[in-house]
Formats: sequence, structure tokens, C-alpha cells
Amino acid sequence: MTDPNARDLLLRGGLVGGRRQDVAIRAGRIERIAPDLPPAGREVLDVGDRLVLPGFVETHIHPDKAFIADRTEGLRAGGPSPLALVAELKKSFTEDDVYRRARRVLELAVRHGCTTMRAHVEIDAFVELRGLAALARLQREFAGVLDLRLIAFAQEGVFNDGVTQGLLREALRGGVEALGGCPYMDRDQRAHIDWCFDTAQAFGVPLDFHADTAEDPAMLTSDYIAAQTVARGFQGRVTLGHLCTLDALEPEPRARVIAALAEARISVISLPATELHVKGRGDRRLTWRGIAPLAALRAAGVTVAVSTNNIVNPFTPYGHPDPLRQALVAAMAAHLGNLDQMAWLLELVTTSAARAIGLADYGLAEGCRADLVVLDARDPAQAITEQAEKLWVLKGGRVVAQNTRTSELRGP
Repeated sequence: MTDPNARDLLLRGGLVGGRRQDVAIRAGRIERIAPDLPPAGREVLDVGDRLVLPGFVETHIHPDKAFIADRTEGLRAGGPSPLALVAELKKSFTEDDVYRRARRVLELAVRHGCTTMRAHVEIDAFVELRGLAALARLQREFAGVLDLRLIAFAQEGVFNDGVTQGLLREALRGGVEALGGCPYMDRDQRAHIDWCFDTAQAFGVPLDFHADTAEDPAMLTSDYIAAQTVARGFQGRVTLGHLCTLDALEPEPRARVIAALAEARISVISLPATELHVKGRGDRRLTWRGIAPLAALRAAGVTVAVSTNNIVNPFTPYGHPDPLRQALVAAMAAHLGNLDQMAWLLELVTTSAARAIGLADYGLAEGCRADLVVLDARDPAQAITEQAEKLWVLKGGRVVAQNTRTSELRGP
């Protein structure tokens, strides 16, 4: 569907696919990409040999528990886990409190080039539906600036109280478009996974699991999730976040799991900033990092993305909703520093990320929605290494954010 109220625009002289080209936008969609296009009544925006990309996609993020690091202690040896710290804080969350903090996340994300965000909203006995109410308000308010897609997320498990299952069903009946599971929060992980599949099938929604965060291979669940995905005909409708345990597997079992994920068409979202902060704190000799093997997954045909996850809370106290920053963290943490790797790394926050969440009409091609970001760089490697400024952010062909980076150098 086109937006009849969108402005017609011509991006002049951007770098698209490694060549200097114009991008003609009409009614919120990309009409044509070619060199030296005539304005044809469009407003002209000269982007001057800057890198033009599809808008960034945050595939796994938690706005509802952002900016709470100052409300509790940080992680320390022998101290409470981030799960325990945040669970206690959630009891005092109000709808307005969540709204204010989450709105800050969304505003920052747009400023940093994000045009679509899929967010986990925690629903449990602690916070009930207050977080969902806040995010639903923001979903309506940000329409036309940021596509906010919500996941009803069972952070505290589904068998630990008598209300969470009903609250999750209520959220899905109300139109939340995906169900999020967290198997390691229930004693019987497979029962948790089965309940999520049963519920997702009943409501006709896709699944997104937080899965395999432990370093113990005996806790692995992604192989079971892959088997259930195929058995239930859910291929292409399941996403797994984290998958840290793959970092602890020997090469042969790791390869078998990756092959099973590829066969089930399961997408994988790595969250490197959180893993680097949380993992390996109890190991005094070799510190494991828990980063999913992105290059190996991608080589096997698995759709892979990276995302921010947590924002200024005990899980990631320095978290910031900037996909370009996450690309840099992934490059460092997952040994993706070669130029050929950095050439495709931005796909993990653009085209590959869009595939992971089933985003339609997305991309830098004729007919796609004109959701774009223009970076102050000439290629992906420069954008990542220099953390290039996002000069213009467009949603449906409309500029929704404009940023500048200026400096004055005074020589000796």
C-alpha cells in the first residue's frame, strides 16, 4: 500500500550498490533507482556521495525495561543475576513509567536510523499487562515514524504461577502479533517450548524464543525447537535470540545444530553487547563469550541478524539503540574484521534482519517502501569502523530525523 500523503522526493547522488545513483520516491515508495534522474516535480535532497541503505531494523530489543540501571546494583561476583534484579524492579513498574522510558528508546532508535523495531514486552505476574499498555500507546503514536512490532514475552516462564498463561493469551487476543518464549525460565524446558508452539498455532502467530543462554551443552534446546518447527509446519516462522550455547559446543555437534536450524528455516538473532557483559563471570581461567557463530550460521544458509537487546539495565548497562554500534560490537566479538566480512555485516541490521522478522516490501529496490538511512560514509567498512553519522533517516519517503557531525580542527 502506498501513502497518498507522502511527499515525493529525489535523493540525488547517493551511493547505492557501490555506484553513484539517484533514488526517486513517489507516494512513500521507491519508484526508480538510476543515475541522473530528472526531478519530475520532486523535492531534491542532495546526499553527495554518501552511503544509502535500507532503514535499520532492530529485531530483538526490550524498551519496557530500559533505563533502570540506576535503580539497582550492577552485576558482581556472588551477587544476584540480572534476571533477579530486574524481576524485583518490575513489581513497581507503572504504565506511565514504562511509557516514558520506552519512548526515550524509540526516539533514540529513530535518530540512529532505525525504521522498524520488533520489541519484546514482558507479561507476567510481576508487571501483568502494564508494559504492554505503554508500548501499545507508543505503537500508535510513532506510526509513520517507526514501525513498532510487539512480542508478548514470557520472561518469567509459563509454569511458575497461575496467571501468566492467561495474560499471554489475552495479549494475543488483543492483537499482539508474536509470542515470545523463554524455555530456561521453566524447570521443564521442553514443556515450555511445547506450550508456546501450541499457543502460537492456536492464535496463528510466529514464535520468538530466548534460547540457549547457558554454557552447559546439556541445557541445549535449539535442536528440539528445530525439530518441533519442522514437525508442526512452522518453517520460516520461528526466531531464536541469543544461542550462546553454540559457542560452548564442540565443532561436530555445533555443525549438526546449525544444519537443523537451516533445515527448519529458523532465523537467529545474536545480541553481542549483552553476552559480552553477562557471560563468563564465574570462570577464572578461560572466559567464554557466548556469541553465536554468525559466520558459520550465515554460511549454512541461516538468516542471521544482530540487535541491541537491553538498554541501560543490569543486563547491558551501556546498551544503546544504535544498530550501527551493534554491527561494530559484532565485528569485534565474532572475529568479523576482514573487509569481505564487513562488506556483509550491515546486512545483519538491514536486509537479513528484515528477513528474520518477515518484513515485507523492505529493501533498496524499486517498489519497496522508502524506509532509508543515509550514512556519512562511502562503504559499509567505513561506516562500521568510523561509526558514521546517520545524516538523514527516511520513513515512507519522509525525513524523520536529520543529524550533523561537525568539528573544527585547529592546527599547531
